Amino acid sequence: MTQALINSVLSSINEKKRFLITSHQDPDGDSLGSQIALYHALRNMGKEVIIANQGIMPSKYNFMDPDGIVKFESGPLEFDPECVFVLECPSLERTGFVEKLIPGSATILNIDHHPDNEEYGDVNLIDVDSSAVGETLYLIFEKGNVPITREIAVALYAAIISDTGRFRFSSTTSRCMLIASKLVESGADPKFISDKISSNLAPETIKLLGHTLAGLKLDKNGKIGYVAIDSHSLIESGADIENSEGFVDMILSISGIHIGILFKELNRDRVKVSVRSQNGCDAAAFAKIFDGGGHVNAAGFAQDGSLDKVIDMVIARARDFVGDE
Repeated sequence: MTQALINSVLSSINEKKRFLITSHQDPDGDSLGSQIALYHALRNMGKEVIIANQGIMPSKYNFMDPDGIVKFESGPLEFDPECVFVLECPSLERTGFVEKLIPGSATILNIDHHPDNEEYGDVNLIDVDSSAVGETLYLIFEKGNVPITREIAVALYAAIISDTGRFRFSSTTSRCMLIASKLVESGADPKFISDKISSNLAPETIKLLGHTLAGLKLDKNGKIGYVAIDSHSLIESGADIENSEGFVDMILSISGIHIGILFKELNRDRVKVSVRSQNGCDAAAFAKIFDGGGHVNAAGFAQDGSLDKVIDMVIARARDFVGDE
């Protein structure tokens, strides 16, 4: 990440008045925290700002957005944005319906930390050394002397702990930890935020988790662990599919696991696949086999086909990917 790129982002912020902020479909903790932090920063500068996403807000992140600033409606925007921030999204297509809402005249600022980003923006600030886009935004705010209010600190801290697995993944660096410390000084409460994300689950989510983990399967001498969520599991538990975020991370707690995989049945002919890795395995490289993406320890993709068919196909490729060592 160069100073010239940061200056380009800051120049657009200074020059433009109307902003749209978006991210990938079904936004996660990093994308939501980053969007909310940027929203407050821009609003504090007197800008007009809209956040629009395709998907739904997972209930565990509601604490970051008590006023409902993150919108998920597909209708027309309240105004034509002059500038669009696309955060943590490797391709413009992955924003879903939001792509069609972007005026052709708008400046697109593409800010990401995924190495497979397609660099589709007018400015492409891809910081692969950042643990999360929340970390990258902090560095931009710091260079631009943007005040870090408590609202911004909470959102950025939530973004960072979400994408580092609460500082467990190899993407956790000394810079990341230093920034987290500064966010705490600015008002982020580590216990409050961690509890909201990890210890504030609905009973239905716990039921779904239990049902999901009961179906755990191991392969390749215990190097591959995988679980699946089908429509029956959702009906039986009363939970929503969006509340399964984080389930796949639990597979990595099993001794000897290299790759953990969660299969989510979106409908009879479409499956979403979440991948987590450790012990030298690259989740992004594995996801790329299926035209997906992500980073070293966390990635994902979607596949057409029935749940059983997709599981068989993906696990067969996982066996080859893990190898015999």
